[in-house]
Amino acid sequence: MIKIIDSIDLTSNGACVFNKKWQLVHLRQGDMDGACAVYSLMMYLISIKVLTYKQVTNLNTSFKGNTSKGRLYKEFFKNEGLCRGGFYFSGDLNKPGIAEKLNHSFSKEVKAIPKIYNASKQNQKEATNDIKASIDENNPIMLGFAIKDGGHAILAIGYEEKDGQITKIFCLDPGYDLQKSSYWNTVLKVNDYASNKYCHQCITPTGSYEVFIDETLKIIKK
Repeated sequence: MIKIIDSIDLTSNGACVFNKKWQLVHLRQGDMDGACAVYSLMMYLISIKVLTYKQVTNLNTSFKGNTSKGRLYKEFFKNEGLCRGGFYFSGDLNKPGIAEKLNHSFSKEVKAIPKIYNASKQNQKEATNDIKASIDENNPIMLGFAIKDGGHAILAIGYEEKDGQITKIFCLDPGYDLQKSSYWNTVLKVNDYASNKYCHQCITPTGSYEVFIDETLKIIKK
């Protein structure tokens, strides 16, 4: 069985959500930009109809500074628009993560719930269960995963289930283009390397690598 969140549909332009008109969801990350988490966040906010594709991509977009969208725009577009070093979902008082920034600047619009996991089988099973639960609610969920030489952030929008077990997680990845005929451009094969620390296989348009899930971020529209 394959489950994709209800709000996303294929149109002549590709994968979209309907928010007054059809809005593209996928954002392509720039070659010089390491801010995959910020791109994934903006795809998330488009998919839950908090922002529109044009608001995110138009360089002339501006909001009043004292509004929720104005604070969000300043926090993530002006302050974190080109973030070469990456961005954690959860942080602390010295270095707030995405969740803290959202809950501070955008609390009237959304609630952000981060969660951290280690590489143990129990934690990885918990992570996939959390992903399934969010998608079953027709809510996408951001994934952060660890690889041997760094990390990456993507947006999960669906899964495949066989015999009661999740076998694949379907994701929108800002690091690659998305074909107009597809809902996703990256697939996480769950427990493909079950004996390894990096137990899942991440398959992209250009290759694959081993990962484990170390963060999720669920955003609930108020």
